[in-house]
Amino acid sequence: MKLAFEAEDAIIGIACGLLLLGLTGRFFSLKLNDWAYVIAFIALIISIFLDVINEFSDLSTHFGLIMLALLHNLVDLAISLAFISHFTKWNIPYITQYLVPYLHNESIVAGIGIFLVVSNAIWLLTMPFWY
Repeated sequence: MKLAFEAEDAIIGIACGLLLLGLTGRFFSLKLNDWAYVIAFIALIISIFLDVINEFSDLSTHFGLIMLALLHNLVDLAISLAFISHFTKWNIPYITQYLVPYLHNESIVAGIGIFLVVSNAIWLLTMPFWY
């Protein structure tokens, strides 16, 4: 079950990573309103949930690939919740307490942005070889 196509979660993840890289100003500068980042990460969370549903509805691929995809989705979900908590100042149990303090370091935010871009690009590039 996906909204439009198979790789939408990877494309949204890359877009969120590029937004974070623009926020830090490491490679390019793109500072938007905090709610733009919140909306982007909410879209990522929606696509993550749809991807998890899709993974469980189609168990025909390799078990290790499914587990790796679920682990990647879990990491993306934690990152998304941390940034939503950071930008909105909402208290999300465990996330706000343990992850949000790291987001005050620009190097960590840039690293998370790079992680989102690279890891989702790898999923996007390897997707044709899964079937």
